[in-house]
Amino acid sequence: MAKPKLSKKILLVEDDPDQIYLYSTKLELEGFQVVIAKNGREGIEKAKSEKPNLILLDLIMEEMDGIEALEILKNTNEAKTIPTILLTNLIKKDLMDKAEKLGAIGFWSKSEVLPREIVSRIKTILRIK
Repeated sequence: MAKPKLSKKILLVEDDPDQIYLYSTKLELEGFQVVIAKNGREGIEKAKSEKPNLILLDLIMEEMDGIEALEILKNTNEAKTIPTILLTNLIKKDLMDKAEKLGAIGFWSKSEVLPREIVSRIKTILRIK
């Protein structure tokens, strides 16, 4: 049985169909509204138009990577205050540092942080019990 819908909206910027299914399904089962963007450019546009409460941003994507998208998001009036977390398989100290300097509030490893833990962390960030 699905949990009641929360008023919180998550923008998932991810190009891998399996990852989209995994994370969107888990988030929706927990009651979140999920908006999908399949690349960085689409993510920027949806961040402006959908005004999500939080953005989960993949790092490795064609057309525009997550760091480039993050930089644009944090320099866009409509999106600069939205908490943004990079969710990736590429864990490198220099990328983590750059993401933090650009304003990301997290840099989470897909292989180390299970979907249920991602939900728990998001609820903490958004102060949901």
